[in-house]
Amino acid sequence: MGALTIIGIFVMQGVYIYKNYNKEEGEFHRAVNIALRNTAVEIAKYNGVKLPEKGLIKMESSNIYEVNVNSPIDQTILQTFLETELDKQGITTLFEYGIYNCNTNELVFSECCLVAKADKKVTVKKNRGKKKPENYYFVVRFPEKKSFLWVEMKSIWFSTILLFIACAIFSAAIIVILRQKRYSELMRDFVNNMTHEFKTPISSIKISADVLLHHPLVEEDKRLTQYAQIIRDQNQRLNDQVEKVLQIAKMESSSFSLNKEELDLHELIKQCSSQYAFRLGDGGGSLQMRLDAYKFRIRADRFHMTNVISNLLDNAVKYSRNNPEITIRTSNDKDKLIIEVEDRGIGIQAHDLDKLFQKFYRVPTGDVHNVKGFGIGLYYVKRICDAHEFELNLQSVYGEGTTVTITCKNSFE
Repeated sequence: MGALTIIGIFVMQGVYIYKNYNKEEGEFHRAVNIALRNTAVEIAKYNGVKLPEKGLIKMESSNIYEVNVNSPIDQTILQTFLETELDKQGITTLFEYGIYNCNTNELVFSECCLVAKADKKVTVKKNRGKKKPENYYFVVRFPEKKSFLWVEMKSIWFSTILLFIACAIFSAAIIVILRQKRYSELMRDFVNNMTHEFKTPISSIKISADVLLHHPLVEEDKRLTQYAQIIRDQNQRLNDQVEKVLQIAKMESSSFSLNKEELDLHELIKQCSSQYAFRLGDGGGSLQMRLDAYKFRIRADRFHMTNVISNLLDNAVKYSRNNPEITIRTSNDKDKLIIEVEDRGIGIQAHDLDKLFQKFYRVPTGDVHNVKGFGIGLYYVKRICDAHEFELNLQSVYGEGTTVTITCKNSFE
């Protein structure tokens, strides 16, 4: 589309230049006709004769004009009248004129003149005869007519050059975008291949950790049990991060699709909240559920909605202080199901709110240095909500906490 746009601009500009050249040529022809007619009138007045009613001016070619005054012509008077009248019409280019005998059509006098408003120069090339008391006609030729017309179109040429520069910059931008797109595809393929390669050792570590935890010798040694538990937990954490990356890559591919089914959202929230409630209880925090919606069933993708709820709860825990206080609520607004995840954490400053859903963006945490992640959690939540056509809203007060609201359309009992 960009290439077609540039080609279209060039074609339209070419047509525009062509039409303006034709317009300038028409204006030139009109101005020359007026100047030559006025010259013929002045010569007729000077000689006291009457001009022919028809065929006074004939255009022999695009730059040659024949004027049939059919009366004696004095070359000095003719030159003066031509210079004066052409200057009045704004014709300042070089012109040549010749005086011809009406009876024999022979050239009896010719000159080349340059009309200029500031300084007029006259150069006599040749004189083939003396002035005779016979009737003559004269011919005017403009040898530099095309150059004069192109100069008259200087404003159009200036705009054309600017347009071509803009198109060149646009073309360069397209080339850069295509190059970056290719690099982005290579990077995405690399990340996909790398994360897929991670899945095999992660699975092996999980199996090994489970075997160790259930081995009698390990169960008898609390220290070994603790180490095996750490291996399993950290392996699960690594697996979760790899799954996030894989899901982001899948969402950005053309093969991404949702497997919608009827979901009991309250049951889904309880499942996601159970593991966090246990962790928060041991650490002195709390997770409250206020599931007040009476229409709590929706059509959605179970896997992705589970990840959305888990991501929001995980962020609420990570960005809270020592004792996290998290509340998850549901309510109805007519046929809409509203989900709110509220925390009393560190909050987000106003200038960061517009960037939260950008890929890989992480909010600076100030004196909180133990927050880990890749900056893809909220980006994932946003993409999934958009895919479901759910509304996502985030409100936060720095130092007081954050509330994330998801509005699901068409809920039912």
